[in-house]
Amino acid sequence: PQEVCEYHTPGSVLDVFVSGYYAYVADGDSGLRIIDISIPSSPQEIGYYLTTDSVLSVFVSGTYAYLAEGSSGLRIIDISNPSYPEEIGYYDTPGYAQNLYMSGNYADVAEGDFGLRNIDISTPSSPREVAHYNVLGYVKDVFVTGNYAYVADVFKGIRILDVSDPYSPEEIGYYNPVGSYFCPQDVFVTGDYACVADGLKGLSIIDISDPSSPWEVGYYDTPHYAHSVFVSGNYACVADEIAGVRIIKIAP
Repeated sequence: PQEVCEYHTPGSVLDVFVSGYYAYVADGDSGLRIIDISIPSSPQEIGYYLTTDSVLSVFVSGTYAYLAEGSSGLRIIDISNPSYPEEIGYYDTPGYAQNLYMSGNYADVAEGDFGLRNIDISTPSSPREVAHYNVLGYVKDVFVTGNYAYVADVFKGIRILDVSDPYSPEEIGYYNPVGSYFCPQDVFVTGDYACVADGLKGLSIIDISDPSSPWEVGYYDTPHYAHSVFVSGNYACVADEIAGVRIIKIAP
């Protein structure tokens, strides 16, 4: 892989979501930054939105950017005009919003000690919590696909919830090996597998074909501390702290 350009934001980049010709950057204390990447060799910031707390994660769906904003909870930003983003709604979650995943009319928010919160955002100007699930650990990330939410719990492993009824999520399976170190930071689901950024071990691949009985089928020990993972085709890209980005082939 080769770097074609770099862009220095004013804060600390904690997350990025690319949609169309724009990169939406969770820039910590510097809020949301919107970067035009239509010319990859010459990115340009075209808009920003300053928040009251540190923006830890961003997810874009349609004309809205959804922000996980630490102690301030969920922020909903209208990005229909990327040069002038505007907040239209928010929900002050009880915990510390660290990550989120959008699925239909719901935002699932990873809330650390306060578990997983399910927020109805069908009316973006008036989001409301419809359910929560406390996994008794520390929820760092969530990925939703179909009727299941895959929760990365730093202390309790990967928890699999049936969310077919958004008002009543139910745990149906988990992976948390006894007697070994397992510290999930991030999870990305592709097909029958959950690729997990395991802070201590690197990349862990979990077979979830039977959600009630997940099991690890392989792992790759990255050189440092795996924080995040994104899968594209046969490759997993792992953010490995000071060891940079590691690209791992996960399929023949």
